[in-house]
Amino acid sequence: MLQVRIGGIKVATIGSHLLALHAQAGMVIRSSVVDHGGNLGQLLQLDLDIEAWERRLSGRPEVLQLASARRELGFAIYAVGTGLYVHAYAGLRLFLELSFASVYFSANELHRRRWVSDREDFSWTTALDERDGVLAASFVCEFSASAAADAEPQAKQAAASYRHCSQFIHGKLAVTDALPGTLSYSGPVLADWLSTAVESARAVLYLLYARYGDELLPNDHDGKLADTTKEKLGYWTLDNSVDLHRRCSSTRWLPECRSSSLLSH
Repeated sequence: MLQVRIGGIKVATIGSHLLALHAQAGMVIRSSVVDHGGNLGQLLQLDLDIEAWERRLSGRPEVLQLASARRELGFAIYAVGTGLYVHAYAGLRLFLELSFASVYFSANELHRRRWVSDREDFSWTTALDERDGVLAASFVCEFSASAAADAEPQAKQAAASYRHCSQFIHGKLAVTDALPGTLSYSGPVLADWLSTAVESARAVLYLLYARYGDELLPNDHDGKLADTTKEKLGYWTLDNSVDLHRRCSSTRWLPECRSSSLLSH
């Protein structure tokens, strides 16, 4: 039977070892929520906003990548809440990759099929290409002329978030030196991750609006999609006859938390 020590205490079994880590993670969660509950709630609300677009895109081939992206964001939120900070940055980068891949594949069905069959890789660099990428003004104009003016700053923000996450994945000392050496809470690291995650989620929301807004919003009779763009991006997308309920981004997710892709229904 495997014998290990945690903090000088002998642990009899692998199960006990993992449970001890789980208990430590629980303490990190409590500190994370006490200090950053509002920002965590804001991010969870953004996830629900993205889910609203995912639901309206149900049945389209590319929505599978968007669903996978949201799942990775959910795991990343859990990882950051438990002190697994490098894993949280890795999950956040994958969220960005898969979200952008879903929109890229929506306009490139051949590439999507080759990617699904493992005959082609998705290129983040290609997806953010200044001339032909999914946030290039020329691409956005084809789907939403009104959103094109914001394409460049959103592309820069997405690129900056992706690069920041990559630094942790590659172990760059400039960023990893701030990480705890044990499974423990770090307020500054959590704050940095949350800032990056919120900007990443907003970039994905903008991308979905730019790609699908003109197509889906005219039939958005309950105002759920318009609500996401109005509150998070500043766009007024429907006329005043639609009742757009204001939402508190730090709390409204709570009654709907079981919509998370990580929880059983």
